[in-house]
Amino acid sequence: MAAGRRASTPLFERGGRLRLNDAGHLLCGYVERALGELEAGRRAVAEAVGDGAGTFMAFGGPPAAFEQCCPAVEIELHQLPVAEMARRLRARDVDLAVASQPITTEGPDSVRLLDEEVALALPVGHPPAGRASVGVEELVGLPLIAPRPGHWQRRLPDQLFAGRGLTTRIVCEGDEAGAIAGLISARLGVGLVPVIARRTISRVPPAWAGVDSPDCRRVLTLRWAQGGRLPAPARLLRDAVAVWGWEAGGAGG
Repeated sequence: MAAGRRASTPLFERGGRLRLNDAGHLLCGYVERALGELEAGRRAVAEAVGDGAGTFMAFGGPPAAFEQCCPAVEIELHQLPVAEMARRLRARDVDLAVASQPITTEGPDSVRLLDEEVALALPVGHPPAGRASVGVEELVGLPLIAPRPGHWQRRLPDQLFAGRGLTTRIVCEGDEAGAIAGLISARLGVGLVPVIARRTISRVPPAWAGVDSPDCRRVLTLRWAQGGRLPAPARLLRDAVAVWGWEAGGAGG
């Protein structure tokens, strides 16, 4: 077997400012798609091994306000599955975490930040738009847009339906609240969306209806590791997050 040296192909134009040539642009497209697939794979693995998707401090208001009064303190934000969130709290890798679903682990102390209604978001003219509320049974035949399995917005309809012996009909999956809202606005389906989304995402679905179930809610909690002392900046940030006006316009994931 013989091995030969493969001829190289220039990817940049010669002379002056460095620019991609036609071959470079062609390769760049493949690289961007490959990176996109790697990111999608990373998310899929994180969701597969975790108990669900959650976020560390996935909001802007409290950290922004905190930075103004404590500019020397650097805040890092991370978005992680709930299982990883719990692990890093136990390991003291992070100081604070905000979650939209329970963290099933011993230890973390917590304070409730928000208990809010989750409503049915739908396009104008789509049944049952125009009604004040709908029953859970009426959701069965509707095309539902939801995140991938594990996210609290996916667990919610699954739990509502399972308790009544019903089956969820998912027609489209999205990762971000803004993307889900955009898909609903594009008339691809309906979704269960927290009412705070009306104030925190740019593409708000045009019609809303309540859901006749006391369980159709989201509880947002702030958590920190039990025992030991938080660093002084973390204690200040915890207090700032706890008193933030969530009902008036906070956001969390």
